[in-house]
Amino acid sequence: MADDLRADGWEVVTVRAGHVAPEPPGHGDTGRFGFVYLAQGDDAAGVERAVNSGTFDAYAVFSRQEGTSKFIVTRVTDRDRRLAVLLVGTVNLADASALAAAAHEREVMYSHVALLDGTHLAAFRHDDPADFLPEDA
Repeated sequence: MADDLRADGWEVVTVRAGHVAPEPPGHGDTGRFGFVYLAQGDDAAGVERAVNSGTFDAYAVFSRQEGTSKFIVTRVTDRDRRLAVLLVGTVNLADASALAAAAHEREVMYSHVALLDGTHLAAFRHDDPADFLPEDA
């Protein structure tokens, strides 16, 4: 996907998450909710640069589920700047029921990128939680 976008003239930042955690509202002291992608190494610097230079107005979700594991790629894009961020990881849906209920109730889902030490790098809003989580997750 990244190669195809680059071939079409897009700048692409890929976050290959070391871990993706489904975080429901009220978890921790941040008040945020959604999938939290733990960025590693160069991914962190790349996503910070992208977020500082882009306004992300579209997204697409590509996923496959096997048992309770959901393999997911979320592509967020700034179409005007031809800038894309790919969030890549695996989520354990067995841990996602509280998040699924909250996201469907609020009719919104978020993807967050953070470092292992808790530093928050980015947040992306998504209008349809069903793209990420079934209502019965």
